[in-house]
Amino acid sequence: MDKSNKPIIKYIPDFLDYCEIEKGLSDRTLSNYDQYLRKFVFWLKNGQKEGLLPHELTPDDIWAYRLYLSRFQGPGGLSLKKTTQNYYLIALRALLRYFTAKDIVSLPADKVTLPKNANKEKTIKFLNLDQIEKLLLAPDISNPVGLRDRAILESFFSTGLRIAELVSLNVDQFANLKDKKDLEISIVGKGDYPRTVYFSERALEWIKKYLQTRKDKEKALFIHYRSRHDADSRLTPRSIERTVKKYAIAAGVPVFTTPHTIRHCLHPLTRIATADSILSARDLFFERTGKVNSIKWQTMKLNNVEIISKNQHITPLYSIWADGYNLVCSPKHRLFTLGSTGIKEVTATAVKVGDYLMAAKGINIKGKEFIDPKLARLLGYVLGDGVVNNARRVVIIHDKNRSFLEYYSALANKIFKTRANITKRRGENSYELRIYSQELVSFLLSNGYNVKSNQKRMPKSIMSSSKEEVKEFIAGFYDAEGNSGTIRLFSSSLDLLKDIQISLLRFKIDSHINERQRTVMLPQKRLFSHLMYTLEILHKPDQTRFLKLIKTLKSKSITIQPDFEGEKVPAGKILLAIRKDTDNQHIFWSEKLKNNYGINHLARYFNKLQPVRNTLKRIIMQLEDVGYHSPTLDELKKITYSESIKWLKIKKKTRLPWGRYCTYDFGVAPTQSNLVTDGIISHNSYATDLLTQGVDLRSIQEFLGHRSILTTQIYTHVTNKRLRDIHRQFHSGKNLKE
Repeated sequence: MDKSNKPIIKYIPDFLDYCEIEKGLSDRTLSNYDQYLRKFVFWLKNGQKEGLLPHELTPDDIWAYRLYLSRFQGPGGLSLKKTTQNYYLIALRALLRYFTAKDIVSLPADKVTLPKNANKEKTIKFLNLDQIEKLLLAPDISNPVGLRDRAILESFFSTGLRIAELVSLNVDQFANLKDKKDLEISIVGKGDYPRTVYFSERALEWIKKYLQTRKDKEKALFIHYRSRHDADSRLTPRSIERTVKKYAIAAGVPVFTTPHTIRHCLHPLTRIATADSILSARDLFFERTGKVNSIKWQTMKLNNVEIISKNQHITPLYSIWADGYNLVCSPKHRLFTLGSTGIKEVTATAVKVGDYLMAAKGINIKGKEFIDPKLARLLGYVLGDGVVNNARRVVIIHDKNRSFLEYYSALANKIFKTRANITKRRGENSYELRIYSQELVSFLLSNGYNVKSNQKRMPKSIMSSSKEEVKEFIAGFYDAEGNSGTIRLFSSSLDLLKDIQISLLRFKIDSHINERQRTVMLPQKRLFSHLMYTLEILHKPDQTRFLKLIKTLKSKSITIQPDFEGEKVPAGKILLAIRKDTDNQHIFWSEKLKNNYGINHLARYFNKLQPVRNTLKRIIMQLEDVGYHSPTLDELKKITYSESIKWLKIKKKTRLPWGRYCTYDFGVAPTQSNLVTDGIISHNSYATDLLTQGVDLRSIQEFLGHRSILTTQIYTHVTNKRLRDIHRQFHSGKNLKE
């Protein structure tokens, strides 16, 4: 890390740019950071420290700044609440993390601690049915204002909308309500992320009554009834707060509280491993509910669990590349990494280059027989090097190796009983195979063989077919687009290689996709540049398995790489935690580890160097030999000995071009909470359940399988049929008076 001659305050604009571009933080967060750091800048200037350099900042400076915040008095002598002081310190801590990320010498971020008791999670207070009844009956519905306020309260009760979300509702979203008993609408929520909210029949009835009093042409659903000379009659969030507080006081109940929602979304083309097939997120969304591959946390083994919820959203997207696997998902989508106590969740926004993500070592797909395996092989070969001409009812394939064309000519003759001929291409060092068959042409066109090369895909039916068909298809494609030497496939279609990559996981074959810019000379003597992708099998165990299962015609020319040292596991934080725990218990084992297993420098695994599985197994055996036991060691053992997971290092993360994309999310059995998405393990979306008055919170906690009730308290939005039934039960009005 380098020392800088640039004062701290000069780095703040760069820090904000970093938060926007690299961290992808919202405009609101950037504005908050800017605001909170201004106070730090004011403190520096006031203390004659305007020129303080990053490496000159000391713990004493932090303490002095904390004292300043604690004793600060604003207008009217008001001091800062501890929670507000936290905001200023969190912003400063983020700035110090920025220095670390940019290799600028400064104080570590963990030197900025937060005031005690200021950051405790707030518990959500609930109203019982009697309190709700009093609150809802408080407005005087004999006038338009009272009807409006009743509609507002009913909307809160029905949907769990935030105040800002309720304020943004428009009249046109509630058009044609005459025959509707319930309604789902899309709203733009916190962080500018759209989501769907559900209005019950009861809430809609009051909105209808309120709208019947409206004779104006205002766009807003909820308006004030003051002077009509205002440019905008939409109620403000502050107005809503005052309204709710007024009725809460009148009813003698606590202030009404609104819920919080978290979303997790996948790109429509994301491949999801189900019990029977490999489906895109979009296809799975429209399929009948079934089972998906999932890791069982207790055993770290792969099994199948039921899908119990499905959702569709519009959201920005991130593209994450991790050791040749690519996942496209929303900023709030959650993945899994390793922390000091074991596996932990992390959002797509929070992950960064260098982090490790949990991925599936294999998938378990039953599959269904589709076609003759030899026809599947022909399909793979045609997809690689073939051209389909419907007008002439012919498939044309080019290859420099005549023996390959002869092999596939014989295959076509055997399957379709048709003529196929091979000719030398004039002026070129290659040959041409022509297969005349309307049956073959029609079959190919119906399976997506009429697209540009960069849009090619593995036929859906093949992806979900028997293992034998998949093996033969990949062998045929390798014959056309595979490499001699190292095992490598080429294509200008990223999605095609991702199809093959997840199909190889059916055989526990690990493969990695890379992209490169390729420039070629066209026959017209002009250069053409485009993206080219390669799928490589890098490690000896996977290469050996590939050659054993995928009987490509190029097998004899493929070379196997030297011995593979083993899979790496990013267990440094766990090992460090165990080392600290054993030191505290005066259990000394490092020297024994060196003598018994030849592991000399344990500390090197605490930071960037990642141990392989066999090394971890030896470490675990030594810890058990000295009598050490702990929950953290149990987690390490499960992770180390699992044959179902692997770890991928993030190499690149980018936000897709600005815009909103249609995405899908899924909920699975809450005891497992994960599914396999493009090879990477994703957290499921079953995080959006009902926390309503009338539904016992402890029951919901048990229903969701949450350890902590605090976890349950942040999951509140109704988005699937199963919960909608619960929603109707508790929002139907049967338990409340009109």
